[in-house]
Amino acid sequence: MIAEQQHINHKVKIFIPCHYDLSQVETCAPFLDRYGGVVFVYDWNVAKDTITEYYRRQYPDGWVKVVPFSLRNILDAIKNLDHRLERSPLSHTEDPIGSTNGSNASLYSVSSPGGTSSSALYEAKRQHQVVFLLTGSMNPDYGVFGLTQKRILDAVKDALPERVRAVNVIGHCMYGCASCSGAEHKVPLYFTRYFNKSLPYTAQDVRNIYTPNLSTAAPTSNSAHAVLVAPSCGSTSMLAQQPLIRLFHRLEQTGKWKFIWKMHPTSLHLDGYDTEDPSGVEQTELENVKFILANFTVVQEEHACLLPFMEAFDVIITDLHSSVPFIATYFTPKIILSYFNDADYGTPERHQEFMDQLNTFVEPEELEALLTTLPTAKGDPSFFYSQYGHVDGKEDIRFGNLAKWPTEQFEPKQPLLYRQVMGQIAVEWRKIWKETTEKFADDIEGANNALGFDAKFPLLKGEDDLTLPMTLPRVLPRERRAAGVELRIMSFNIWNGGLSGGYPIEQTAKAILASGADVVGLQECSTTIIYGKRKYMLPELIKHLPGWYYSDQKLRDTSEGPRNPWGVVSKFPIVNTTELGYGVKIQLNNHRHPETEPSYIGLPESQYPSTTRSRTSSFASLHGNDSTRFMYLFNCHLFYFPYQPFQLLKIPYGGQPFYDTAEEAVESCLVARGKEMEAVLGEIRKVADQEKDVSIFLTGDFNEPSHLDWTPLSVLAGLQPISVEWPMTEMAYKAGLVDLWRAYRPHTSSGAGSSPTSPNGSSNGLFSGIINGTASNGHVNTMNGDDTCSERDKAQRAVIERPGMTWSVLKPELDETDHYDRIDFIFGLDRESSPIALKEIAVKFGEEMSRSGEKNDKVFKPWPSDHRAVIATVIV
Repeated sequence: MIAEQQHINHKVKIFIPCHYDLSQVETCAPFLDRYGGVVFVYDWNVAKDTITEYYRRQYPDGWVKVVPFSLRNILDAIKNLDHRLERSPLSHTEDPIGSTNGSNASLYSVSSPGGTSSSALYEAKRQHQVVFLLTGSMNPDYGVFGLTQKRILDAVKDALPERVRAVNVIGHCMYGCASCSGAEHKVPLYFTRYFNKSLPYTAQDVRNIYTPNLSTAAPTSNSAHAVLVAPSCGSTSMLAQQPLIRLFHRLEQTGKWKFIWKMHPTSLHLDGYDTEDPSGVEQTELENVKFILANFTVVQEEHACLLPFMEAFDVIITDLHSSVPFIATYFTPKIILSYFNDADYGTPERHQEFMDQLNTFVEPEELEALLTTLPTAKGDPSFFYSQYGHVDGKEDIRFGNLAKWPTEQFEPKQPLLYRQVMGQIAVEWRKIWKETTEKFADDIEGANNALGFDAKFPLLKGEDDLTLPMTLPRVLPRERRAAGVELRIMSFNIWNGGLSGGYPIEQTAKAILASGADVVGLQECSTTIIYGKRKYMLPELIKHLPGWYYSDQKLRDTSEGPRNPWGVVSKFPIVNTTELGYGVKIQLNNHRHPETEPSYIGLPESQYPSTTRSRTSSFASLHGNDSTRFMYLFNCHLFYFPYQPFQLLKIPYGGQPFYDTAEEAVESCLVARGKEMEAVLGEIRKVADQEKDVSIFLTGDFNEPSHLDWTPLSVLAGLQPISVEWPMTEMAYKAGLVDLWRAYRPHTSSGAGSSPTSPNGSSNGLFSGIINGTASNGHVNTMNGDDTCSERDKAQRAVIERPGMTWSVLKPELDETDHYDRIDFIFGLDRESSPIALKEIAVKFGEEMSRSGEKNDKVFKPWPSDHRAVIATVIV
């Protein structure tokens, strides 16, 4: 029965997180050859380009794909899994390799939303399950990387039990390698392709390439003979012993010996050495490797598999602290000379049957004596068989049977809720990181690396420092509900006067009407320069919004014609403009009645709401009375250049320099936009001081993301490269303004009011009425105190589950010359004297489903802008 099972292919796809170099390829190759899958390469891996190119050549048909390691890419790969049963050429339209440029790159175009839409379901009925195979060490003596990696991938399995079958540790070496003590098997996976003769080179190829005119047999005369030297690496390796290296050089110069160095692939990556290692071992090894490269024949890195070399050479010199001497016993009888250094290991347990097949040495003089009078070849593979069994070329199937991998495909019972799962796992990854770094404080870098970060970037902050959205209630305080006015506010960049999309200005007006908005802050209201002039398009736009009002927010004249990047249109009368023109005062008479005016999305123009209100009233005639209500809408379009996210992502734009750190980006933002943002907030403060019972909102295209979006959690999810506290939105938060897209709405709220007070019962001040606490870093934080961990996680996960990308709609998400982001905002000033209730979470409005894994909440076609609009429904 077992023999029959060995010929049954398991219905799995293999996912391999590759943290090392080509030395681990051979252990994974049988699984990838048979089942296909995805290799995830860590961005910090110094061998990432070599690994990517290797798999590109091995699997040009896309049977195995290569992408950077990130949670986002893992989920993308699960969602878009290739369910082919056998290898076959892909369509020429498919990318067999995918993007590997940068840690934020992704192979797949993500189209499933974070909700329950049917588009979140798999296309295929019968599918494979995923198996993660780990090659890292689970031995804590070698660092916490492997242990952390297994925990974070177990979290993926726990979140997707239908789709992820197992997380199995296969290790990367065999008997003799202490770092592989956590491997879950004794199966000779390393030998499968060699046995099946499917390696890209043979023992004869090795002789032809490296010793064309030399004998690799044990020398029997004074003529030159070739010897294989296959060291390991580290303090117990020959590579750390300069006297031994000098001995090899002296012996080769005699003309009797030709030493062919088959080094560990890690040793060949000279930029991977830690030259600041206090022990000095890595610096010594680096110097010795450079000497070897300059003075000996060194095996090419692409010839990573040892086995053809073991077959080709009769004399093999290696380190005892590795699996190489054990692997050599498969080819015995051989002359195996092993450097025996237990300096920092103690004395590992070794079977005498194994040691009897070796000739050990410690000092250079002992090695020279062994080479001068070579011992007789000895040994047989019986000890190898006692440990790993016989090689039969089906080791991958044998391992799958031991691990109980499925032999049938499955049909999913649950949809993959992409964004929800991503948020859930990211929160779990953060917890794992926190626990690991607390337990292994001396190896934080190992935990960081398991999550996929480049160690030079800021990583995760402490739990208390994580920025969170501010809280808004779902209803007004009880005493204000009767007089509440429902408003639909919209922020909309109409793209160069509404004309750059190739549609007439009427199409922009139709989009505004279809949104059901009451007041709209517009950006880019002027055309581009045409025949040396610009044209301000709001007077044209308002012709298609009959009964509406507009303000140009104090239009500026320039030599190129009227130039103002903003304007406001409103169903309600605009009665005044602030001194600098950033804000307009709007009289909230002639209330909308949402119970009789449904959403107009998708309705024909004939069914749009009545717009017969007059626009002829002068400001002076609108005196109002005790029941008259007002609001202020501030609106801005902050400077677009330079665009710091592109600088961090190394995307060329206007010749601007690239940045490596968040601090550089923040400083640049403050220079580009800080002064104007201060002016906007200054006017808001002034109005808030003078009119304490008036609701105040701010719309705008900030040309900068939110500090609530580029968070440690979004970095964990692979959505952003690093965590950045973008300063414009942070300035708004410090002024007490609430981002209505990110506003957190608890399910319970106090009937007495929406604004908590300070411990002494008084309000925290004009811009602090809703503040429950202020973090030491100055961030407003209403989720501290007696909030639960689950509530905190829910608010943080919203960044992943609803990213709210508003720009750009023109390019696919995988376009490496662009980056989706949320740069269009609606803020509200919620204070005790003029509270705001967020009736509906803000929605995103555009033409089609976003490619960022979330869909537009409302759809309008054809969409006239390169930005999506944002709409919020509030009660004031």
